[in-house]
Formats: sequence, C-alpha cells, structure tokens
Amino acid sequence: MFSFAVFDAAGLPRESFELRGEHLIGNDDMPAQAEIRFEGGLVRCTKAGPEAAGICLMVDVPAPPPTPPSPGIPALPTPSQGLGQMMLRTCFLPKREDPYLLSLELARHRIMIALCKLEEWGMFELSPDHPAMVQLESARLKFGEALVADRGAAAGPVVPGKPSSRAWADKLAWEALAIAVDASEKLTVMHAAREIPRRLSGALFEEAKARYTKLIGDPPPAGQHVVVPGMGTAVVPGLPQVGIAVSPAQFSEPLQKAAAGADFVHMPVRWNDLEPVEGKLSFATTDRWIEWAVRTAKLPVTAGPILDLRALCLPEWLYIWENDYETMRDMVVEHITQVVTRYRRTVTRWTVCSGLHVNSNVKLSYEQIMDLTKVCILLTKKIHPQGKIAVEIQEPFGEYFANDRKSLPPTFYAESVLNLGLGVDALALRVQVGAPVSGQTVRDLMSLSALVDRYAAMERPLHITAVGAPSAAQAAAQPKSGTAPGDDDDQVVIPAREFSAGRWRGAWSEAIQADWAAAVLSMLASKPSVQSICWQELADASGPRLPEMQFGGLFQSSGTPKAAGQKFLHLVAALREKKAPAL
Repeated sequence: MFSFAVFDAAGLPRESFELRGEHLIGNDDMPAQAEIRFEGGLVRCTKAGPEAAGICLMVDVPAPPPTPPSPGIPALPTPSQGLGQMMLRTCFLPKREDPYLLSLELARHRIMIALCKLEEWGMFELSPDHPAMVQLESARLKFGEALVADRGAAAGPVVPGKPSSRAWADKLAWEALAIAVDASEKLTVMHAAREIPRRLSGALFEEAKARYTKLIGDPPPAGQHVVVPGMGTAVVPGLPQVGIAVSPAQFSEPLQKAAAGADFVHMPVRWNDLEPVEGKLSFATTDRWIEWAVRTAKLPVTAGPILDLRALCLPEWLYIWENDYETMRDMVVEHITQVVTRYRRTVTRWTVCSGLHVNSNVKLSYEQIMDLTKVCILLTKKIHPQGKIAVEIQEPFGEYFANDRKSLPPTFYAESVLNLGLGVDALALRVQVGAPVSGQTVRDLMSLSALVDRYAAMERPLHITAVGAPSAAQAAAQPKSGTAPGDDDDQVVIPAREFSAGRWRGAWSEAIQADWAAAVLSMLASKPSVQSICWQELADASGPRLPEMQFGGLFQSSGTPKAAGQKFLHLVAALREKKAPAL
C-alpha cells in the first residue's frame, strides 16, 4: 500500500477530496486494478503485488504566474481561475509506509514528460532564454525547492488543527505543476506549428522516403505510407484530410452548406438507426446524406463503425441474444453484409468495428472479441475489396481496464488486431474530452500529443475518427451505486455542476471550445502518421435523439457556425492552400 498527502489552502490536511477518474498506472503504462480511497487527509492506494505504480486522477491545476506575450509562442487562452480540471498522473513509485506528497509527484511526472518530449521532438536547440524554456526551467527550480522543503519537513504524525510541516512544500509543488503544465502545452503547440509546414511541403515524407531507400536499397511502393526501420512510426503521403461527421437525423440546406467546407463527410451507421425493429431496415436518412455528398458536394464519404456494441448504438431487440453468442454473431454478419453491400459504391473507407475491447455493454470473452473483430474485417474486405479498412480504438487511455478485467487494454487490443495479419489498413482513434462519460475526461495538450505518438509507434497510419469537446458544460445520466451500467431503469441524472468531466483553461464555452479545437486540430495535423481527422459532430442536436456529446457540434442546429466552426473552416482552407493554420 502507498498513500498521498493532500492539504488545503490553510496548510491543514484536507477533510474532503473528491476522487474522480482515479486509477493506478502499472506495467506498459496501462491502468492497474487497485482500491483507492480518501481518508484522514490521505489518498490511500491498495494493490496486489510488489510492483511500483503511479496514480492518475483528476485535479484542479492552479493558474501559473502571468507571462508576457511572445512572438515565438502561439497564443493560448489566459487562465484566470486556473489551467483547468484535468487528468494528471505521477511517475512510478515504490510502495512505502510514509505518504508521498501528491502535488510533488504530479509535478515530477509533468516535468519529466516535458523534458522527454523535448528530446523526442528535437526541440532542445531552443535557446535557454526562449520564453518557453525559461518557463520550464522555472518549473524545474520551483520543483527543486518543493523537493528540498518536503525532505526537510519533520516526519511524524500530523497535529490536528495545526498547519502541516509539509504545507510549504505542497504550495511550492502546486506552483511548479501549474508552470510545467502551462509550459508543456505551449511547447506542444509550438512543435505543431513547426512541423505543419514541413508536412504540407512534403518534406517530412520525402525525408522518410530517402531514409527508407538508403536502408532498404529500394524505394517504397508508390502512394503508400513509409515505415523507416528504426524510426518506429508510419509517415503518410499527402496532406491530412479534415472531415466532419453528420447526423442522419439532421438534414437541411444550411447544414449541407456547412458540411461542404470539409474535405470529406463521415457517415455514422449505427445499428439502432438502420434497424430499429428486427428485420425492418431503414436507410432513408443515411441515403440522403450520402447521395448529397457524392452527387452534389462531390465529397468522399467514410462510414462506420459498422459494429459498435455500446448501448447508444445497439437496437433494443438485439439484447435478447446477448447471451447466445452464435446467434448474435450470425446477426452481426447479416448486419455487416447489408450495410457494406448497400454503400460499397459510395464509401471509400470503413471503420469496421469500434470499442470491442472496452467490453462494457454486451459482455464477451477474449476469444469472442477477437472473433468478432476478424468477422468485421474479413467480411467487409470480401464484399468491398477496394475499400480501406480501419479498426477504431475507443477510450484510448484505457481507464476502463482498471475496473473491468474482462476488458482488454487498448494498446494490447490494437497490437493483437495488427498481429492477426488480416490487412488492416489503419488504426482509428477517438480523441474526445469534456463529456461526463467513461474515457472523455479532460487531458492537457501534451498528454493528447503523447497519446497519438504512442499509437503511431505501431507503424500504421492513424485516422482520428472522432475529435471533439463541448461548447458548454453538460449533465449526464450516471448509474446509481451498485447498479450495472446500461440499465436504464437505474439511471439518475446528476447536474453538470455536481458531475464534471473537467475543464480546459476555463469553463466550457464556445470560445474555449474554439481555442481547444484550434490547438488540437493543429497538433493532429502536424503528426506524420495521421492521415485524416474528423470532428465528432457537424451540429448540435435539436430533435429527440441527443448526440453522443451534447453541445459538441461545430454549428448550431440552424447551420449558424460557432466560433469553433469558423476556426475549423479556416483550418481546412489553410491546409488546402498548404499554409499553416493560424491559432
């Protein structure tokens, strides 16, 4: 067992500390099963086994000291009430009796990951007097002060009602953390701004081709991505394509005009939309969008996931067979056959399945998860040999695995799929934050960038099939204590102020959504492995069916663009002209 001390503003042990999204990080940076609770001013963690582990949890990051604007650093929102409420983690720590200082360990990991990324991104050539490096050095020095203060604090029991001897160290550590998070986000945006011109000019791809030819002796196949031996990442040719997902339930001229500004249209094909009643197919709402995209807008169409077992995607009648795998498998085969056969002449890329590894709704064994994955891949390729195939990874940070050992870690699942050797063309990722559902808690920009880098190391092109954040805080239906997720009879609505997925540099608003979208879309477009990026939803919903993320659209239901919609269109236009988008 190990524990973490937390203090209030007066230097006293916290009487309460809301744990949210908390889990331990074990081997391969995957969530580890453990009991985590708060009592007596300590966050206590109990896990099996002697291995070192880190803790990941949501914390409020205070505002750093103000820094003057610099022409070398793209602007980010200036926080007044703090950098936000986001998921942060510690380094791996051995078990010990004395409690660690939570703020100190969070700051230690943040500074470490910032320095690692500086080396990985080749940014150590920045001069020591560069504003971002000055800020990072300030965080390092502040962390050193906190470390010395903590080690010098008197050991022993805390005296009730009196400030702890570690309170000063705690204060310094929170300051170090705030500076380090702010600096790391600025460095992430700077790296994106530096790499985008190289990608748009084709320099990144030409460099990869030259290295590949030098090492292998032959040039890579024309039009294919390049994987340079030892480089550990795929480099795709051409510009990153930026698209938008449309809702079958919304179809109007203003929305068509809005969607026409994207590079492609993504069509969800949720089973419960296409077959709400068993045996009665309903393609009309999907047909009209695809027909408009192909005939009128002349835009490519991608579609999927064809199979998604989340509750919001499955028809009610299918649950009759959830414990009869063979029958359910037959129905999956029929569903895939109907969808792919109907749209194989119009869809260029299929997301064949999504989230099977999360295993949160219809429970499957490992063998069944992999069998359904193979069915989705092979059947789609058989019906549509020319179509591109991608397998989507939901909740790519893998928090769910800490609480459900019948699920599969996301990276393990992705590697297992690629090792099947079935010709999967790419991996797909969902990068969504701000919705109070599993896997969508807020992460900082450097954490999101590091996530993409991790999946890029699997040497396949990446499609970001759902990226997004809301323009307002939102309520969510959460299961009552002791009930199973997905049981509608046991749902209770918790107001947004009582249940939050976090915030980024301010409460979620149209302005914050726009700033987040500009920073994240630019970061994704700079990655050499990212072939396409798709915003999660064209417009906010106005009908009876709510979208996956409320207020997560780029446009109002009337077709009026939000601030994020305007920045999205500017980014698409800039990339088409091979210009770096302005933040």
